[in-house]
Amino acid sequence: MKKVRDLKIFILAVACLQLLILSSFLQAEERIVSSTSVAQNSPFVKKYGSKRVWTVRISSFLRAENAWNFYSYLQKLGFKPVMVRLFDSKYRLWNIVQIGDYPTRSQAKASGRSFKKKMNLDYQIKSMNLGFLAARKATSPDTPLPLRPDKTFVGDPVRPNVVKTGPADGNIPEDLKGGSEEFFYEIDQNDVLRAVSQRQREVILARIMVRRGYVDDGIRLYEKLVKIYPEDMDLREEYISTLIDNEEYNNAESLLQGWLDDDPVAAGALRQSARLKLLTGDYAQQQASLNYILQLRPGDTDALSSSAYGRQEGGDWLGAIESFSELIDREPNNVDARRALSGLLTQRRPRLGLTPRVYLQTNDTITTSMKTNFSMQLDSLTRGEFIYDFAQIYRPEGDGIEKVDKTINRAVFLFRRDFSRKFTGILGIGAFEGTAEGVTGALGFDWLVHDSGPVSFLVDYNNPWIDEPSAANYKGRYNQVSLTYDGFYNDTWGLFMNGQVRQYVVDNDRLYGTKGIYNVILTRKLLNNPELYVSYSYYRSHFKYDDENYTPITLVQNESIHTLSTSFSKWFCETIGVQVAGGIRQDEFKSSPSYFASPNLIVRLGERWEFNAGYEYSSDSGLAGGGESQAITGGISYVF
Repeated sequence: MKKVRDLKIFILAVACLQLLILSSFLQAEERIVSSTSVAQNSPFVKKYGSKRVWTVRISSFLRAENAWNFYSYLQKLGFKPVMVRLFDSKYRLWNIVQIGDYPTRSQAKASGRSFKKKMNLDYQIKSMNLGFLAARKATSPDTPLPLRPDKTFVGDPVRPNVVKTGPADGNIPEDLKGGSEEFFYEIDQNDVLRAVSQRQREVILARIMVRRGYVDDGIRLYEKLVKIYPEDMDLREEYISTLIDNEEYNNAESLLQGWLDDDPVAAGALRQSARLKLLTGDYAQQQASLNYILQLRPGDTDALSSSAYGRQEGGDWLGAIESFSELIDREPNNVDARRALSGLLTQRRPRLGLTPRVYLQTNDTITTSMKTNFSMQLDSLTRGEFIYDFAQIYRPEGDGIEKVDKTINRAVFLFRRDFSRKFTGILGIGAFEGTAEGVTGALGFDWLVHDSGPVSFLVDYNNPWIDEPSAANYKGRYNQVSLTYDGFYNDTWGLFMNGQVRQYVVDNDRLYGTKGIYNVILTRKLLNNPELYVSYSYYRSHFKYDDENYTPITLVQNESIHTLSTSFSKWFCETIGVQVAGGIRQDEFKSSPSYFASPNLIVRLGERWEFNAGYEYSSDSGLAGGGESQAITGGISYVF
């Protein structure tokens, strides 16, 4: 009986083992069918009819953090990287950064060459099974890790009964290479070292350190690499460029001097020397270095581009136009150069502008105005502008409201003289009539304290006072002193600060009162295309009457306004664009908030004509009597 019982147990165990093996084979078959199905249904297979993909392998990292930092770095430069996880023969998991999914090797090689030219990094062309690539691709650091190959053995609780062979197995079908760990190891150590050298990994790490803010660590790593690879001129130039980017000008200049002593015609040293001179304001030396490069290599487009932008920065706009024109002749598709040239020509050519406006305020007040201005370059340093303003103010008589019906004409000549690249003097003189008659004048300057923005100072004398309709009946005029800073940093943050002291005069030079104003606006750019900005501003003003017993013109004496606003602009093509701005305001001296909105349509015809039409609405006009205001605006601009 015991033997019969043992035999039954043995037969039962064999049957269970057979069922287990059969189940494992069915699971393996299901995995293979599933992988094949994924590959067959992928857009790549449908488009190219191939289950294999060629990629450009850029770098391999054991540390996932470094890999994802490099991945983000490439994304910000406009590439579309892919992260793939592969094991080597020691079962270490490598994080592979690659770009491109190409149906042919030749397409992948072309992409690799383009990448190396732009980034000065090596690459390796690899092909992979599409299903395997899809299984090993990671979309974020949180993507689950793949199972190690050494876990695939008979009886494994996760993947049982899978037989693994090592990389020495030479009978691997071509369509399974790179596609299944059951047949071979995916990547070996020699393959990793061929794909990405130790030098390249450390160069990438140095770039990442600098980009993430660990500048000192990144510069030390660059310094070490330059000592290890003294013959690598590209690496030396990248190190010096990094020093310049981070304003280590003395160190950069010392290294450049040594480089040029060894090789006076080294293109990389001359390029970086010219760039250093540009950033330190030595434009003559910058142009001398670039001219030397152009003598050695006539038509060098990099030198031409640097020369053009350097001349523009240095205030030599005629030379900049010449250099940009030559650069475009050699590179017709250089969009940035075309835009820069167009901006220079638009800024320096004669220009005519017409700006009509109809402004509607409370009590049926209508102010209709037309501003005409013509500006042109008088010589290489001086630009002249003629301005003619026409304004008609009408308000009907009402209960306790006096009638206003005045027409004001003003003509002004304004001159701007560049005394240096950073300092421009301003002088204006003119005359007006309608409410009162007299001579008006302006004197001031624009000072570029740094490249992000200028400080402007202006004294205005004897201007007509038209923002308060009642002032037109009392020959209202004002004198003003203003100081303004308007800067924008890293194409992201903007800061505007303005302070004014305004003195109002009525009748025959009678002082009416003094108003002090300051305004601060902080702006953040959220999007580039379309452009989207958000802003917070604080406006504070205080007005004091000179004679409290004489107040025919009622003014708001205290304002303290907080404003949240946003602006949006989008160009649908080269011809048509829209701008929309709006926000909400809260005055600390008023109980309820106010809001405003302003849509605007812009039409450009070539490089010469520009038209715009807009509408402005505010639920609070800002006058002492309150009330909403509306404005219909327009504009025509022609560049000769």
